[in-house]
Amino acid sequence: MNLGIYTMGQLALPIQLDDFAVFESFLPAKNAELFQLLKNLKIDNHVFTGIWIWGRASSGKSHLLQAVCERAINDAIFLPIKEVINNPIPLEGLSGRKIVCIDDIDLCAGDKKWELALFELINRLNEQKSCFIASSSFSPRDTGFALKDIESRFSFFTAYKLKHLDDEECRNALKLRAKHRGLNLPDEVLNYLLVRENRDMNNLYQLLDRLDKASLAARRKLTIPFIKKILEKSI
Repeated sequence: MNLGIYTMGQLALPIQLDDFAVFESFLPAKNAELFQLLKNLKIDNHVFTGIWIWGRASSGKSHLLQAVCERAINDAIFLPIKEVINNPIPLEGLSGRKIVCIDDIDLCAGDKKWELALFELINRLNEQKSCFIASSSFSPRDTGFALKDIESRFSFFTAYKLKHLDDEECRNALKLRAKHRGLNLPDEVLNYLLVRENRDMNNLYQLLDRLDKASLAARRKLTIPFIKKILEKSI
C-alpha cells in the first residue's frame, strides 16, 4: 500500500506500507490483548498514549504498526528507522499526526542526535495528547539508550512483548494470509512448505507472496510439483 511521499523538513521519504500488513491478515494467537488494543485504538484521546512493542525478529512488530497506520490513514504515520537511520533525522513535523509509529526504534540507541530528536518528539506528542507507538527488539530499559531522560520516558510506555507462534499457529497464520490474498492453499502444499522452509514468518510470508504471483502468472493452482519448479528457479 503506497502512501506516497512524505516531506519532513528538507527530506522527502517514499514511505510505503506492505500490501497485506493489515489487522485482517494478522493472527493474534497469544498476542490477543495487544491486537485488540491496537485494533480499537482511539484517535481522539484526551491523554497521551505511549505503547512499546518488543520481541524477536519476525514476531509481527512491523505488521502491527503498519496495520495501525493503514486503519488511521491520514491521522497516522509509519517511520521505519532502518530505512532512514543514515539520512538527516526526519522527525520534524511528525507531531502533526495523531498517531506516530516508529519501527525498530532500538536502532537509534546510542546516537545522541537521534535520541535528542526522539525526546523532543515525545514531549510534543505528550503536549498534544497524541499517540506514540514504538517497536524494538528489546524492552525499554534494555534497548541501550544513552540519554537517561529518554529511557525514563519510554519506561512509562505500556510495554508488550510479542510471543512467537508455535507450529500450529504458523499453519493458521499462513492460511489466514493466503485467504486474505484470495489464494487457495491446500493442506498438502502447506505441509510441504513448513517441512521444507525455515519457520521464520517473514520468510514464509515472502515465499507465499512469490508463489501467489507465480500462480497468477502461470494460471496454475498451487501444487507440490508446481511449487518445486518455482523453488528450483530460485536456487
